[in-house]
Amino acid sequence: MFSNKVMDGHGRKRAAEAMGPANHGLLKQLNMLALLRLARASEVISRAELARRSGLSPPTVSALVAKLLRAGLLREEGVGNSSGGRRPTLLRFNARFGYVLGADIGGTRVRVAVADLNGDLLAHAEELTRKSPPHVRTIVEQIATLSRRVVKTAGVRWRDVRMMAIGAPGITDVERGIVHHAPNLPGWRDVPLRELMEKALHLPVHVDNDVNMAVLGESWRGAARGLRNVAFIAIGAGIGAGLLINGELYRGSTHAAGEVGYMLLDPRAIREEFRELGFLEMRASGPAMAARARQLMGRSRAPDAKAVFEAARRGDETARRLVDELVAYLSAAAANVATLLDPEMIVLGGGVSLAGELLTEPIRETIARTVPAKPAVVVSALEDRAQLYGAIFSALQLVERQLADLVARL
Repeated sequence: MFSNKVMDGHGRKRAAEAMGPANHGLLKQLNMLALLRLARASEVISRAELARRSGLSPPTVSALVAKLLRAGLLREEGVGNSSGGRRPTLLRFNARFGYVLGADIGGTRVRVAVADLNGDLLAHAEELTRKSPPHVRTIVEQIATLSRRVVKTAGVRWRDVRMMAIGAPGITDVERGIVHHAPNLPGWRDVPLRELMEKALHLPVHVDNDVNMAVLGESWRGAARGLRNVAFIAIGAGIGAGLLINGELYRGSTHAAGEVGYMLLDPRAIREEFRELGFLEMRASGPAMAARARQLMGRSRAPDAKAVFEAARRGDETARRLVDELVAYLSAAAANVATLLDPEMIVLGGGVSLAGELLTEPIRETIARTVPAKPAVVVSALEDRAQLYGAIFSALQLVERQLADLVARL
């Protein structure tokens, strides 16, 4: 939850002095947050070790720890070893002080999970996305029902849930919590999702693009853990990218950064108009693959992506041709992303990423031939839960602000 970076004592003092007359209260708040970060980063820790790592005096640490213990943010747990003298009482960050919910609205499935303040998932539920009218209300009710279900399953009191974060498909205004355009969800235009969910759950709610959530999840708990420049390309019902640049999400001036499904890869299409679906989505998304499979295989019902990939691995010529067409478009798109952003890693997610090496190896080869810098190209380590982990991470980051307000009042 908390940043692993802990400002030293002098840095905290300078920050407080810059704030003017209220600097004493701010300094106390910064010091308590620093102690919480250190405790959270350690399984258990003593007061003496907190003093050593924070640069605060032992009396100051003892006084602040006493406040954090009374508030329930820290708890005492056993005693540590000593080379001589009294054995120290150990402290642990209380990850059960509160809980967060994360949700992922997909074109085919809705997923919800509840986690403690360490980000450990306690319960998870998912259902097929309900698309029956009234479209927006149906999904809002579905998320609310799943949220209550996972909280009950985890044995958590609803009043202890502090925040929910939701990954929504399409162009999303994160400041206002509005989903402007979600092509794979009927009737979703300018949907005030944050407002609707807050009314349904009586919780603070944060809404962001689902692929933005995915890149956060992957950099937090997945293949890109610890990296600061990452592109996550999700290839499923639609195609989009989440972009992490210098450790920060890049959303663009109108929240449309990463809509690579609209990437134009053929100059012959330059005069065409793309509204609901972009050029790349019409040729390389899951639905596009199904439509092409029907055309090539002469079937009224196309096999799903997984079946096509399995057939290609067995040497089926038609399936192999279909996969080659898909890979050509995706390789070109990934090379363009690599050229423009120079990421350390490109992570592939979504249903089409089930192709594994059938997809990653040609993309690596294309990038090796055409791009000056060579980012790693991998399939998501979190599979279909990258968005969910990113939503949990986002909720935890926002809960830290709540805790900052709480410690300011101690």
